[in-house]
Amino acid sequence: MLQLLRSSWSDRFDGLLGSASSSLVLCSPYIGCGPCRKIEERASSWPRGFSLLVLTDLSRDNMLSGSTDVVALTSIVDAFPATEVRFLPSLHAKVYVADEKEAVVTSANMTDNGLARNLEYGVHLTDPDVVHRVRRDVLDFASLGSTISVAQLKAFVGIVLELRDLHRAADRSIKARLRREFARKLEQANIEIVRARAGGRAPHAIFADAIRYFLRAGPATTESLNRAIQQIHPDLCDDRVDRIIDGRHFGKKWKHAVRTAQQYLKRLGEIELAGGRWQLVA
Repeated sequence: MLQLLRSSWSDRFDGLLGSASSSLVLCSPYIGCGPCRKIEERASSWPRGFSLLVLTDLSRDNMLSGSTDVVALTSIVDAFPATEVRFLPSLHAKVYVADEKEAVVTSANMTDNGLARNLEYGVHLTDPDVVHRVRRDVLDFASLGSTISVAQLKAFVGIVLELRDLHRAADRSIKARLRREFARKLEQANIEIVRARAGGRAPHAIFADAIRYFLRAGPATTESLNRAIQQIHPDLCDDRVDRIIDGRHFGKKWKHAVRTAQQYLKRLGEIELAGGRWQLVA
């Protein structure tokens, strides 16, 4: 069954949270305080083994601007420690799935404005086969992201609060020293966020997952794979910088890491090059 959803859909969001008995998958680039509070209130009633996945974009600018409230997100994890938070910077989908029995696919972010104030539109799905497919597709997206621990979330909170204070001080002052300090702290924030994104993995290991994902749709040239990988991992494929983090290069040399990933998958017998295109080995 398909039901059309118009704004406001806050009641439907509440219903989705209330109907979940074994799992919730919440996929939204922006996450706000109000919806997080609703989730916290539900957390104590979830049974043992309940699964909560939050897929979002924890890019520096999203957190610094408040588009994503990292303090509120951290509160969810404090309330329900089994929460898995995954970070994917190219995320734009807004999808919410309760168990495998209902899903909402919508234009609305998981924010107060998205749920109750903006003019949004979406669909509420209850056909089990369709809900299963939607859930599986979101989990495929999540596999391309990186798991963020509660310690990393709390570190992000500290970074955001410090940067906001420093930015306000720099705006009030004409002193070049403060502005230089702000720029330095911004770069430190970039490094910490990329470190968290990598999750201890080398770039080629992250890109190997992306190659597998894209080749499921059919054969692709190296050039097209490069374009696709840069689109979903823009923070790891930044042509302007070469950041060395924990002895690994993130930035300008990303295409070398893609080639390494291709050769690694080829040695494993997972992919092959045929007619100038890479393809999965049947």
